[in-house]
Amino acid sequence: MSGLIVNKDIALTVKSAATRARLITTAERLFAERGIEGVTLSDINLAAGQRNKNATHYHFGDKRGLLQAIIDKHLPAILLRRNQLLEASREQGGYTAATVVSTLLYPLAEKLFDGNGGREFIRINAQIAAAHAAAINGATEAVFQIGPIDWLSAARAEFMRHLPPPIAQQRVNLAVALILNGLADHSRLLDRVPADLATDTELFIRNLEDCLVAMCTAPASASTAAALGKAESQHAPAASRAAAKKKSVRS
Repeated sequence: MSGLIVNKDIALTVKSAATRARLITTAERLFAERGIEGVTLSDINLAAGQRNKNATHYHFGDKRGLLQAIIDKHLPAILLRRNQLLEASREQGGYTAATVVSTLLYPLAEKLFDGNGGREFIRINAQIAAAHAAAINGATEAVFQIGPIDWLSAARAEFMRHLPPPIAQQRVNLAVALILNGLADHSRLLDRVPADLATDTELFIRNLEDCLVAMCTAPASASTAAALGKAESQHAPAASRAAAKKKSVRS
């Protein structure tokens, strides 16, 4: 072994990275199979063959940190593809329902063909759809870092001008839910049917795209507009009281 220089710190770092990657891969599989709530950090340690009972806690802190690590594994490719589609939209003169739907749908749909946990990620993503919706709406502080989403608000204001803002926001929420859950269901189907039926995946994605565009471009019906007016009239007194109270405190 003379002449061989071994850097112990580098060796430990490589080993740690390998352990971390193995834990992430194991967590992806278990979360996809049994659900996020049905899996503990101890389950992941055991399935990953870790003798250290605290390995997952050491590397990720808690389940939320582990989920963020899974997101971070797949997010760069998604953001790269999304940025390409956004740039194409800008070159074509702005946002349309079709370009926005493509930007939301295709970067995730392409994960169906990612053999490094892509389908598992799709199923996990569907399980945390509520957290994504809250972040998109700005209702709460983001639970997970999912990349820039400011463009979506600007796009909604442009290609949904025909809809009142509350209805437009609900349409976006429904579109995101349909994408996440639709892809998750299709990923399970792909794991259960013969490989030659995978050609149906293109049909599924194209049909899903058509449904999403139709959802975004359809006008609000008279009954929906009436329901919106009723909801706004019910919320108006409470909003007025809150504003008056805030003004009184400032005085």
